[in-house]
Amino acid sequence: MSDRLHSAILADGPASDSGARIAAEPRLRKLYAAEDKPLTPREAFSLVVRSWRFIREHRRLVAMKCALAFSSLVFFLLSPWPVKIVIDNVIDGHPLTGVPKAVLTPLVGDNRALLLAVLTGFLVVTAILIGLAGNQPVGLGTAVASGGLDQAGFTANEANDGWSLWSGLFGLLEVFVTLDLTQRINQGVRVAIYERFLRSPLGLFGDQKIGDAVFRVMNDSAAIGAVLYRGVLAPLLSAAMFILTLAVLTAQFSNEPLIPIIAALTLPIVAIGATLFGRMLREQGQRMRERGSDVMAAFEERLAQVQMIKAYGQESREEHSVDEASWESFRATLKLLVIILAVIAVVTPALAALVAVGIYHLMMQVVLHRITLGDVVLLASYGIMLARPMRTIGATWADLQTPVSGLRRIHSVLDMLAETDGSEAGALEPGPIREIAVRDVTLAYDGAGAVLEHVTFTLRSGELLALAGASGVGKTTLICAIPRFIEPRAGAILVNGVDSRQIALGPLRARIGFVFQHEALFSRSLADNIRYGAPEASDEEMREAARMAGAAEFIENLPQGYATILGRRGTRLSIGQKQRVAIARAMLRKPDVLILDEPTAALDPASERALMATLRMLAAERIVVVVAHRAATLAACDRVVFLARATVAAEGPHTELVRVSEDYRRYLAITESVLEP
Repeated sequence: MSDRLHSAILADGPASDSGARIAAEPRLRKLYAAEDKPLTPREAFSLVVRSWRFIREHRRLVAMKCALAFSSLVFFLLSPWPVKIVIDNVIDGHPLTGVPKAVLTPLVGDNRALLLAVLTGFLVVTAILIGLAGNQPVGLGTAVASGGLDQAGFTANEANDGWSLWSGLFGLLEVFVTLDLTQRINQGVRVAIYERFLRSPLGLFGDQKIGDAVFRVMNDSAAIGAVLYRGVLAPLLSAAMFILTLAVLTAQFSNEPLIPIIAALTLPIVAIGATLFGRMLREQGQRMRERGSDVMAAFEERLAQVQMIKAYGQESREEHSVDEASWESFRATLKLLVIILAVIAVVTPALAALVAVGIYHLMMQVVLHRITLGDVVLLASYGIMLARPMRTIGATWADLQTPVSGLRRIHSVLDMLAETDGSEAGALEPGPIREIAVRDVTLAYDGAGAVLEHVTFTLRSGELLALAGASGVGKTTLICAIPRFIEPRAGAILVNGVDSRQIALGPLRARIGFVFQHEALFSRSLADNIRYGAPEASDEEMREAARMAGAAEFIENLPQGYATILGRRGTRLSIGQKQRVAIARAMLRKPDVLILDEPTAALDPASERALMATLRMLAAERIVVVVAHRAATLAACDRVVFLARATVAAEGPHTELVRVSEDYRRYLAITESVLEP
């Protein structure tokens, strides 16, 4: 997935213009600026509410999860009774009373051995179904063990850890439902973030760390599941557990109000502790995620530049850099654990005091013969049952602090990146493009001065046009404005006489073929790469496009031909071979407009002549634009638009510009001196 994202960004990015890199910085700072500010409780709550849209899409699974969770309360409430009955009615010989008498006496009468057998059978059945009986069931989580104490390990657990009371066979069913639900939720979030990255404005991520983007897609997305389980299901289930347990205690021990009171006091104690440390948990959770993304970015960048690292013998240095980033992630996670331990240290003494008071009270009641030992077991079990939901509800806000920081990183992308899918209301469908008129256009990037100003010229079908100018003058910026990768700050680009801003993006770009200066290919077969823009093309059409691009000969000489699988970003091919594959990809699309950014730079003279002859043939029935430096390439074109001093300095056939433009002659002299060996 990271290759696809990286390739998409490279494919859209105006690599040759310094303005593109300058433009990315302000947009990137704007995108992540909110993450540097403290997150208020109100903002945190808003993030939780807004994230609900990813959960409500899976109402059926949510309902199944809730039904399983709430049905477990029935067995949960029954679990302490067998132990009480064994102690009071089997061992001590007290007669059955209340509900146990009504249920068990018809089955066992006064036979204590038979009563013990029935209780043992009940324990065996419940142990198989729910895991444990006679004590608090142990929640069966679906967390996976992490490979280390860092953010990646934490989020791997967050992605699958569903709050549960079930074990046993019912627990396995709930695990299945939990895994299905959490993975569907995570998948929806990941796709939404990924789509925003792919549909983001051109140049936005010129300085973006690809590893950080991947981390947001793959790891921060797990925060949604944590919000569902810790922020919604756990508090609701805990409240229901508290109410039901309190009802049972009231019915059975109406003269023992102290136990429910002691259990209820755990709520404010835990809540106060969580509130005191809430901001620290949020901020450290944010830092932990940032350090985690730094590790992924460090790995990605070093692997992408492995050739340079080896060439300069810097393996040890880069190993140290990655190692340091990994330790920073570990230290950030360790600091979060220290804060959690501080919360525990604050609330534990108060909770221990409550437990001590409860135990003392129960023992005194036994001494005074007001309750039996079985009652002590039952009351203690229900006291724990009451304390657990109170503790869960009180700690809900603290438990949400870490996933809330992940939600902010998710919504930074979802809120700030404009989603453009070409379906704007009222947008026009373009017909075959026969003319593109650039009228007094000024192009600029956010936070930077104008790259080009007052640019005017016309592209016509049947004409091979060249764009020339010194590096950094704005050639790539200009051609990227034609398919609306960049919108004019002033002026207009007319397509068949219609302002391009009134034309739907998708249909417009479908009629334009692009060959970028720095092509990135996918780790797929050559056939898949050539067919990328036209997946429905036949084998014959694909081979013809490769032949026209001058790629057929070297492809057919490969052992597996068009089925050859390329390495990462096409590293198995030379620069010239990758360029020819990219040209074949553009030609296979049969566009009305074909734009090539320095397509001959990596070609030998013979290949260059063959390509220009092909472009001349293609230009007979479409618009063909070539960004070029070489005089031979410029001379082969019908017309040259020469850019200098941020505008069109001269326009006309190559021979005429050589005759009338001193700037053009000087440019050719400099260019040829650089290009000549």
